[in-house]
Amino acid sequence: MTNKEIAQQLGISAATLSLIINHKPGVSEAKRQEIFTELKNRGYAHIIKQVNAINDATHNIGFIIYKKDGAILDQYPFFLLLLEIFAQQIPQYGYNMVLHTIDERNNVSTQIQQLQNSDLAGGIVFATEMAEKDMEQFLALPFPVVALDNEFMTLNCDAVAINNRMGTFQAIKHIVEKEHKRIGYFKCKNEISSFKQRAYGYQNALAHYHIFFKQQDIIPTSFTVEGSFKDVDMYLNENQKNEIPTAFVCDDDTIASGAIRAFQAHGYHIPEDIAIIGFNNRPMCQEITPALTSIDVQKNALVTESVQLLLKRIENPLHYNQKYAIKILTECQLVIRQSS
Repeated sequence: MTNKEIAQQLGISAATLSLIINHKPGVSEAKRQEIFTELKNRGYAHIIKQVNAINDATHNIGFIIYKKDGAILDQYPFFLLLLEIFAQQIPQYGYNMVLHTIDERNNVSTQIQQLQNSDLAGGIVFATEMAEKDMEQFLALPFPVVALDNEFMTLNCDAVAINNRMGTFQAIKHIVEKEHKRIGYFKCKNEISSFKQRAYGYQNALAHYHIFFKQQDIIPTSFTVEGSFKDVDMYLNENQKNEIPTAFVCDDDTIASGAIRAFQAHGYHIPEDIAIIGFNNRPMCQEITPALTSIDVQKNALVTESVQLLLKRIENPLHYNQKYAIKILTECQLVIRQSS
């Protein structure tokens, strides 16, 4: 029986139960004693932590940002949105948030050692730019960690990530329903896990709908709006006499924005001549003309699931000592606008 299930039986939230059994502020003493009695009567007294153990334990949880080269995070810091949600949620469970940044452009070993010596009960590692060898260093830390925004499917570590393949599948499904027969892909030149998964989703969706895959229809593109404009402009110049796809899915909205500008500069009409779909549903989607169809990611779900998973490891030693890893993928949703 999980703490979440026990909380449901008691008619309270999992967050409230966590505050009560860990003797943390935020709940009236009368309510705390009422729940203690209920837990004992139902045979769940073992989940109530010893007061001395709680007083000795740290109340800090780290939000650890890993920057490899900053090519993605420094341009459009998605992590700031997640950090804001994280900062709102953590106090509800009686913990403090501590922000750490690991920058690979400096000595990583020294930074990891500082992290190891910090007063943390656990950490959420924002892993967008990380490779698997980078994550391995965090698995040796003396507290549990959960990777955020990277699946790390070949590592035995907890992770919460976007279901990127689901996202590009939804995009292809929509385009196929619009009767496009040849679909291209603007793939970011920066190799990160999310972009790889989106490209896999694109190819898998083409196979699902029996659309012949052409390698030349995957076009490497810069991550910035201006950079993608130049790359797509070059692609169109090189293919003036060749047929090109009538629809394109993009790794990110920034790429889609630059692509739309390039197509329009070459006299194409969007979506009459070319349909474009982005990914991430950034605010810019409604500022572009025409407004950009995009894949929305569930930011609140990403943070909530990672926090809940980390708390299971922190507050339940038996759960923490289990050797299997838990991988959670959060859903995506296609937001249809004028560009498709």
